[in-house]
Amino acid sequence: MAQTQFQKEKLIQEVWGECCLECDCSTVPNVHIYNLKKEDVAVLTCPSCDFTIVVVEIEKLYKADLKDEINKNNNQIVATYNTL
Repeated sequence: MAQTQFQKEKLIQEVWGECCLECDCSTVPNVHIYNLKKEDVAVLTCPSCDFTIVVVEIEKLYKADLKDEINKNNNQIVATYNTL
């Protein structure tokens, strides 16, 4: 239980930051962690505006066309951590 809480706090610090990117709400986001097919997926949601960030282990999903996906303007934020 303590490890899960630490993992949630680390996600909030490293991914979410001080406030919601959409509405600037400073309330702590709702964090849900799921174990799906050998990988962890975290969903961070703003309690005020429902802005959502989904964090996955991107190394397992890496495709050659990822750079093209990053350049598309489709209201998504694609971020990688420690992949290069």
